[in-house]
Amino acid sequence: MKLIKTFFNNSMILIRKIFLISIISVIASALAAVLSAGTAYAESANTKKALDQLFKDIDRLKPVLTERATVTEDGYYLIRHGETLDGIIARVLPDLPLRKKILREAVVRANPHAFKRQNPNWMYANKKIKLPDSGDIHNVIFTRSSKTISRKKTAREERKSWVHYP
Repeated sequence: MKLIKTFFNNSMILIRKIFLISIISVIASALAAVLSAGTAYAESANTKKALDQLFKDIDRLKPVLTERATVTEDGYYLIRHGETLDGIIARVLPDLPLRKKILREAVVRANPHAFKRQNPNWMYANKKIKLPDSGDIHNVIFTRSSKTISRKKTAREERKSWVHYP
């Protein structure tokens, strides 16, 4: 779990850096376009206001981008506003060789308090959810209980001893 956590943290840091670099390159290209176009087409006061607003928006986004998705040592995750279950699975459990449908169902079954009507599309924010472990995934894949299977097997064995007529 620690390996997954460190991989996840490192990949999130890399994604944030790439995102910030792309924002900076967009700003630099916008500035270059404004400077190359000349001042004949744009008033300098309006351009300055627009750039100031752009920088304010970027400063407002920085805390959100630097906020880390935290997975605790015991395998719990705090849902933030605006997140989706598929997004959480993609970020926290990216390399599991299972279908997303199975992982979704395992998370929903393990955390009924975090989903309205057991629907993975209706997830509550600020709820702490348990990430699925092998037992949760096993319960999703193998839905029939062992008692039902053994009862059917016993009945089948009993029928083998019956007398058959041609």
